Amino acid sequence: MIKRNTATRDRDRARIARDKPACHICGQAIDYALPHLDPMSFVVDHVIPLIKGGPDALANKKAAHRRPRVQQQEAGTDSSSNRQA
Repeated sequence: MIKRNTATRDRDRARIARDKPACHICGQAIDYALPHLDPMSFVVDHVIPLIKGGPDALANKKAAHRRPRVQQQEAGTDSSSNRQA
């Protein structure tokens, strides 16, 4: 299991949310005021998944909707193969 620092996670999440970027997966706007379990809520996505050796660093994190992220996980797809890092 990959060891992660929650203080770093929270700091990076706040930095990404501050600029309110669109979802890097679908390109649609994210409503940052939605409750965290809403399918269209904001989550932080690792561009190169940690399990594939991606760093737990701000440069490897992007804003995404919960729904596209969950759909990727359920489908077992690695979206990093379709993205430029």
